[in-house]
Amino acid sequence: MAFSDRTQGFVAKWLPVLTHGAVYICAVLIGLVWLSISFFLDNERASAEQTTVRNSMNLAGAFEEHLSRSIQDVDRSLKLVRAGYKRNSGSFDLIGWLKAADLFKDEVLQISIIDSRGFVKLSNIDPTRFAGLDLSDREHFKVHLNSNQDELFISKPVIGRTTGKWSIQLARRIDNNDGSFGGVIVASLDPSYLTRAYNVVNTGAEGFIRVIGSDGIVRATSGEASSMLGRDTGRGDLFKHYPARSNGWYYTASLSGDSVPRLVVYRALADYPLVVAVGQSAQEIFGHLAAKRRVGHFVATLLTILILGITAITVKTNLAREQDQKNLEEAYMRLNAALDNMPHGICMYGPDRRLAMANRLYSEMYGLDPEQAKPGTLLSDILAARVAAGSCPANGEQYVNERIEEAFIREPGYIVNELKDGRVFAITRQAMPDGGSLAIHQDITAQKRDEQRISHLAHYDGLTNLANRIRFLEHVAKAAERYREAGDRFAIHLLDLDRFKEVNDSLGHAVGDALLVEVASRLRACIGPDDVVARLGGDEFTVLQSVGPDAARQAGDLATKILQVVSKPFDIDGHHLTAETSIGLVLAPDHGLQADELLKKADLALYRAKSDGRNGWRLFEREMEQEARTRLALAMDLRDSIAREEFELHYQPVVGIADGAVAGAEALLRWRSPARGLVSPNEFIPLAEDTGLIIPLGEWVLRRACADAAKWPAHVSVAVNLSPVQIRSGRLAEVVKRTLSETGLAARRLELEVTESVLLQHNEENLRVLRELQELGIAIVLDDFGTGYSSMSYLLRFPFDKIKIDRSFVAEMPRRNDCAAIVSAVTGLARSLDIDITAEGVETEEQLTLLKAVGCTLAQGYLFGRPRPNAENDFSAARPSAKLAVAS
Repeated sequence: MAFSDRTQGFVAKWLPVLTHGAVYICAVLIGLVWLSISFFLDNERASAEQTTVRNSMNLAGAFEEHLSRSIQDVDRSLKLVRAGYKRNSGSFDLIGWLKAADLFKDEVLQISIIDSRGFVKLSNIDPTRFAGLDLSDREHFKVHLNSNQDELFISKPVIGRTTGKWSIQLARRIDNNDGSFGGVIVASLDPSYLTRAYNVVNTGAEGFIRVIGSDGIVRATSGEASSMLGRDTGRGDLFKHYPARSNGWYYTASLSGDSVPRLVVYRALADYPLVVAVGQSAQEIFGHLAAKRRVGHFVATLLTILILGITAITVKTNLAREQDQKNLEEAYMRLNAALDNMPHGICMYGPDRRLAMANRLYSEMYGLDPEQAKPGTLLSDILAARVAAGSCPANGEQYVNERIEEAFIREPGYIVNELKDGRVFAITRQAMPDGGSLAIHQDITAQKRDEQRISHLAHYDGLTNLANRIRFLEHVAKAAERYREAGDRFAIHLLDLDRFKEVNDSLGHAVGDALLVEVASRLRACIGPDDVVARLGGDEFTVLQSVGPDAARQAGDLATKILQVVSKPFDIDGHHLTAETSIGLVLAPDHGLQADELLKKADLALYRAKSDGRNGWRLFEREMEQEARTRLALAMDLRDSIAREEFELHYQPVVGIADGAVAGAEALLRWRSPARGLVSPNEFIPLAEDTGLIIPLGEWVLRRACADAAKWPAHVSVAVNLSPVQIRSGRLAEVVKRTLSETGLAARRLELEVTESVLLQHNEENLRVLRELQELGIAIVLDDFGTGYSSMSYLLRFPFDKIKIDRSFVAEMPRRNDCAAIVSAVTGLARSLDIDITAEGVETEEQLTLLKAVGCTLAQGYLFGRPRPNAENDFSAARPSAKLAVAS
């Protein structure tokens, strides 16, 4: 790291010198020196290379000529022997003939004549031993056996079967007088015979002379290990060049498998499929150049150092002056860059009240052109230009006079100016030691707006722009303080929108938000000038109302007005909506003065308003607190009872009107609390739904009902009521599947009853859950049919398996024709839609007779039995036949 820093420092110091002519001359001279040395060494290398190629090419040419003559001599001798043999093949004396003809001396290891079957017939070496030897698998025999051409065949080097020595076979075909194949005459040569005459040639320690067949097989070699004999070099560099040119040269490092770089010269024989290759190692060719290269590099290095030294001395005298100039320019540039890139406007005045320096942003902030803000301009002129440009506070003249007086006060100063165009600048002033002054101008417009926006968001609702909870509590605290000081009374209205979540879920949050904005607008229109309306969150609003002595009446009048205004239809994005609200009222100081206490009591009154049917208002009463405590205690007991399973199921039978047989039973939940005794379902079921305890409680009911029903006769089904909360939980289908699997109850024997409120609330998602359950084979039943305002439409939206007519219609059938007509119409509609129908609350024979008359198929009520524990029921027998007989 230290070396790198020194190098960078050196480069930075000498880099400016490159602009001098001496540096360019230095670079040219050094380049010429090294180019000259490189040129000389390249010439020496090229000369050595050319000499080697020329000598090797001459050697290869001479060796090629010698090799051709040697093969021709052997071939000529083979032809002579073959001619003598053909004249007298039956008694041909091979040994005697060879001696007489004085042929094949030291160069031939063996002369053999092979018959047409491949067996040795005659041999010049130990005829008795070799006669009959099978050579039919040898290449030199098979080539002539398969070819009619009378051509000399030169084999690959092989080790003789009897001699155990390397040999090359030169073979000719022998034809019978009729032209048929008569055998082969072959001369086995020592491979060294081909290169013996050139063993004295010095190709270096790593050099060689080779005879290679056109098939890539080495036939003979000189100057290297005999292990190369017979090696296949067909994939080497030689055969990348040889097919294109019959002679040439190239470099290679893979010819002998030793990775020694060599220059190889090759020549192909004209008459035979052989190539002569002469190789010399690059080290032996160019080794003598290493000394010249070292000398050349040494000389070039000395000259380079000398040139650099002279150049350094030449420019040294100019370096200090240029560096000083450069430092000055860089300092000035850094100052300007720093000033122009600062996020604030900066200006500096001398003691003569003239501008010494100002950055670009200062001029831009005040709309000054460069001429108006150039150094030397008087402060008064610059302030006048700012007034003319409108970039000053509203009181321009007064502002100019004040700034001129304050500009040169010795103490630091800070002021905030709001300009005519709404921008806000903060100016920090600092006196300079020479009597001048420095001022920093900061645009804080965005900061001020952010502060105002943050302050607003901290106290107002972002959607409706109403006061939020924090702001509302502040208003309540001030109202309480006014009461303590002046006796001014006030009321608080706490309200929320009934079923607002349904709007969000069915139409989307955008429509829900738009509805909240419209409600907020209507609430503003309802209140007086001293009143406050706030949004506490979600669909919950509150109103702080100033009231007089008749506080209860005034608060009630405003609550009634709010109910009327909010209940008017809304038209939002093409959706015609109606909204209802419930309101809880508290009065101060009657119900307290602390905001938390008042809101808590208003919430209790709001809960009472919702419990009483919604879309109304209730004034807080003391007993509401006791009811809340009672409700809380009941919820805690309910939670503990669920954990201890202190519940039981009673079953009320559902019978077929036609035959009186029990078709099913409805499971009805009972809570037998150890502390409270038997608790009415009307008391704890709504509480369980409000607190979410209906989820575990409903799972227990489903599990127990299925387990009981699994022991009933196979034709008896069980009906279980579902809460909308269970359906919205998102896990109902999974719970039902698991329960059926664990209890073994067939899905067709389970009926799940829902009320119309399930379809009214979150209808699309609820319908999806019901379809999923129906696909399991479970019957979906619409309970209390006819009590909703759009009951008929639900039969079109979902294919219910069964509907249950509400008991209120059944009870009035004997006395009211309209009720009887409704039951008859519903029965006919269900029959046309292929939906089973059950009449609830059947208590008299007269009701049963009328139901049968209109075609109702199933009935449930006290006439057939009250709900009883499972152990007390016997669903294998028909319900009282006497009663059904009367109906018939």
